Amino acid sequence: MRIISIAGLILLLISIFAASVSSVDGECAACGTPTSQQDVLNNEWAMFLGKENATAEVMSSTGGLVNPRYNRQNNPSLQAKNSNDSFASVLVPLENANDSGIILDISPDPTEFIPGAVSIPYGSFLNEHKQLKPVSELAQILGKAGISEDDEVLIYGECPNCGGGPSAATYVYWVMKYLGHERVSLLNGGIDDWVSAMQPTVSEPASLSPKNYTPSLKAGLLATYEYVHSTVPKIIDARTAENFKAGSIPNAVNIPYTSVLDGKRIKDEASVQKVFSSLSKDLPVVVYSNAGIEASMTWFMLTLLGYDARIYSWQDWQANLPHINIALQNAYAKPNPAKIGDVVLLTAVFKEKNMSSSSVPETGNRSENQTILTIKGCATCGFGSPQGYADLSQTGGVVKIGSTSQAQKSVAENGFTVSAQILSPSGNTVSKVIMKRIKSDGDEFAGIWNANVAAGVYGVDIIATFGEGTKTFPDAMQIEVANTSKYKNLGNE
Repeated sequence: MRIISIAGLILLLISIFAASVSSVDGECAACGTPTSQQDVLNNEWAMFLGKENATAEVMSSTGGLVNPRYNRQNNPSLQAKNSNDSFASVLVPLENANDSGIILDISPDPTEFIPGAVSIPYGSFLNEHKQLKPVSELAQILGKAGISEDDEVLIYGECPNCGGGPSAATYVYWVMKYLGHERVSLLNGGIDDWVSAMQPTVSEPASLSPKNYTPSLKAGLLATYEYVHSTVPKIIDARTAENFKAGSIPNAVNIPYTSVLDGKRIKDEASVQKVFSSLSKDLPVVVYSNAGIEASMTWFMLTLLGYDARIYSWQDWQANLPHINIALQNAYAKPNPAKIGDVVLLTAVFKEKNMSSSSVPETGNRSENQTILTIKGCATCGFGSPQGYADLSQTGGVVKIGSTSQAQKSVAENGFTVSAQILSPSGNTVSKVIMKRIKSDGDEFAGIWNANVAAGVYGVDIIATFGEGTKTFPDAMQIEVANTSKYKNLGNE
């Protein structure tokens, strides 16, 4: 990264401004020199690239109308440079925005732009399933916007509906690093900061001539299922505590991506180091979220602090696991309310998800070649009981689920498990109950909980597991525990 004195910076800004005004395609004279070569974050902060002290007439020539909030008189100086050298080396401060090459706005629906910025909404890099597009398509998107692999790029943007904060900008930053782009950085601040600094905005993005973008893929930045499934990396779940509680990768540690933020800004380095103080730099780290967007925030900070980090998605993990297609039909406790010290019977009843007991239509509107199967048996038998193996040799349209060999029975009986997690009124886990199948061919499971707890209302999560697949049914029931005997034992079946 280039280090410039204050006096040199002022002269450089003047020269850049003069060159950028006459530039048709929005590129500046200094764009060929890298400003930062590592991960740079900040989604909403990168919207602050502008031309300091430029006149309204000049700024309007870059496209669109100048934001009326901009006042050339009494214009305060831009934010002070980040005092932390490590962070300042990768997050471009506002006053250096004009010295950072092509400006890229990744906002999904921007209404104003930093003068000279090109626009590629972050969603352009994802398909309809919120998954990363093929490398060839990513390269075409960047090239069409006028960006080549050799250009210096400064990313910024607002994304209020993608998790908040600068996660979308860090995700695009990660995408470009994944493609092998070296000279890419993020603006340290958001559009509100830019406007608060009395900097101008325009209503339309800049348009650059298309270029060829040749990627040099760094596949190691994207974790695979096999890699995550191994015992090599430390796994971090960057989602919210609620999503982590509902289901997570085994042995993952929940560190929500918001832990590194103070509002919409990154915390100082000392605070961020405390967030990751339990992680050793001797082990690689995999960070995941639903699609990887929120995970990019945590990944960025880990990389900035010197960790070997990769991004992964909860979507990919679930897609590679055995599918547990069941729903919780009923869950209840007896007695409920209970007294302190009571033995409480917990019961959970499952059913096949989105399936009726019979799929045969009442009318005969079907072709002669169409086969309608009615499945008779239990929903969970396919996971954990001897009845879980369907005999598809039937010709009458009805499939009977029946047992096979003793070896298959053993595998099935040990494969599907159910447990209940008891939560205190404050949400802490106080007990875990293993539940057993009541009948060998049924979907009803039961377990015993000794209510040796303080009085209060306790929540119960039901957790079903098959192999590495886990499905959690949060708040399946509540149990009221009282320290008197005036309550009747009422079941809530």
